[in-house]
Amino acid sequence: VTPGDGPQNVHVVLLDNGRTAVLDDPAGRSALHCIRCSACLNVCPVYEQAGGHAYGSTYPGPIGAILSPQLTGITSEQNASLPYASSLCGACYDVCPVKINIPEILVHLRDEDVRSKPTPRVPSQMDLMMKGASVVMSSGTRMGLAEKGLPLGRAVAGKDRAISWLPGIAGGWTDERDIPAPPKESFRHWWAKHAEETQERVAADGGPATGPDAGSTAPDGAETDTEDDGGAR
Repeated sequence: VTPGDGPQNVHVVLLDNGRTAVLDDPAGRSALHCIRCSACLNVCPVYEQAGGHAYGSTYPGPIGAILSPQLTGITSEQNASLPYASSLCGACYDVCPVKINIPEILVHLRDEDVRSKPTPRVPSQMDLMMKGASVVMSSGTRMGLAEKGLPLGRAVAGKDRAISWLPGIAGGWTDERDIPAPPKESFRHWWAKHAEETQERVAADGGPATGPDAGSTAPDGAETDTEDDGGAR
C-alpha cells in the first residue's frame, strides 16, 4: 500500500434492525430466507387491491406482512395490523421459490398479537364490527335486509362513483384506497328477478329444475337436494 491508494482503514458496520430477534423465533425465522423475488406480491389478492404503499414499510405484500412485524415487534402500532392483511388463501406459499410458509407465520403472528394485548372490558370498534358482520352474514334473510342499505353507498359516492372517505375504523381503508360505489342492483335481487326465467330455460333444455323451490343452492342459502340412492348427487 502506497500513499494515495485510498483509506488505510476499513470499517464494517453490521446492521441488525431486529433480525436477531426474528432469528430467535423458530416459528417466524424462515421469513429471513426471502430472496426479494416478489413472486408472493404478484399472486396476493390483498396486495392487488391495497397496493404497496398501504403496508407502510420497505417490505410490502405477504412477505412484508410477516417480516415487518417481526423486525419492529408485534406491539408496533405501525405494523401490528399487517398479519391480518391476508385471506390465508395460500397462493403466496405455493409460488414461493424458497418455500416460506407465509400463511403459517401469519397465523403465528396473529396469535402473538392477541396474546400481547390485555382483554378489554369494552369491545373495540373492530370487535363490534366483526360481530355485527357475523350476525348479518349468518342469515340469508338478514343479509338480504342489509343489502337494501346499499343505495346509501351510492349516495355518498362522488362524481367518479367512488367512496373516498369513511368514518371510524373503516377509514383505514379509504385513507389508502377508494371504494367503488355499490351496484344499482345486488346479485341476490337479480337472481330473484330472473329465477323463473332461468327455470323455464333449463326445463326447455331438458335439465333439472333450479332455484330455491327445487332444492338447488341459491343465494338465500338453500341446500342442494339429494336422493337417498346410496350417494349424494
